[in-house]
Amino acid sequence: MVVLTDGAGSNGVPRLGSTVDNLERAGASWLPQVLAPVADTAIYQALLDGDTAMFARWLDALTAHVIEQNIECIVADEAEDYNPSHDLCRVLANQVALQAKANGHPVLSFGYPTVGHPCPPARLAAEEHVVVELGVQEWRSKLDDLYGYTRSFGGQLQREFEGFIAEFGAEAYGRECLFTAQPTRYEQAEAPATKPFFESAGEERVAAGIYKHVIRGAHLQAVAEHLRGHAR
Repeated sequence: MVVLTDGAGSNGVPRLGSTVDNLERAGASWLPQVLAPVADTAIYQALLDGDTAMFARWLDALTAHVIEQNIECIVADEAEDYNPSHDLCRVLANQVALQAKANGHPVLSFGYPTVGHPCPPARLAAEEHVVVELGVQEWRSKLDDLYGYTRSFGGQLQREFEGFIAEFGAEAYGRECLFTAQPTRYEQAEAPATKPFFESAGEERVAAGIYKHVIRGAHLQAVAEHLRGHAR
C-alpha cells in the first residue's frame, strides 16, 4: 500500500504513525520506498501553484511498480468533491491504470467511498462492484480500529465518523464495497453539478482568515490534463 500524505490536513498534526500501525495490524505492507508521503499542505500548495512535477513523479513511480511487480488490481479513494487530496488520489490511480495498460499490463481498478455510506445501496444496484462480507470478528476489529483512530485525533475526523455511524448504523461497515473505477470529471473536463464541498469549505476558511487561497476544481483539472499527456 502507498500513502500520499501524512494526514496532517490543514492543522499540522500528522496521522501517519497511526495509519501505519493500522496497516500492520491488518497484515498490509506499506511501501514508502515507492512513494514517500508528504504533508497535505505540500499537495495543496502544488495544486494552487499549478506545479505538477511531484504528481508526475508519483505517476511514473507507481506505474513502474505496478508493472515490475505484476500487480493485477489497483484500489484507491474515489473522487467525491469532498477532499482535494482524495480526488487527486483517484486521478493518479486512473492514470496509473491507463499507463500500465498502454505498456501492455492491463489492471483492474476499483474505488471506495471515503465519505457517506460505505456501501450505498443505490450504487450497488446500478454499478459494477465487488463486495467482501466480513466475519463477525473482522467487523468488530474494523470498528475498533475506526473508533480508536478517530477518537485519538478527535475534531472533524471523529465528528464525521460518529455522524456516519449515527446515520447508517455500525452494520453498514460489515462489508467492503469496491466499485469499478470511472474517469473523474477532472479527466473529462466536466463541470460539477454543484459546487464541491472543498471549495465551499475553502471559501469559509478564507473568509475566516485561516486560508489565503481556495483550491478549486480547476486546479485538479489542470493536474489531470498534464498527467493525461505525461507519457513515461
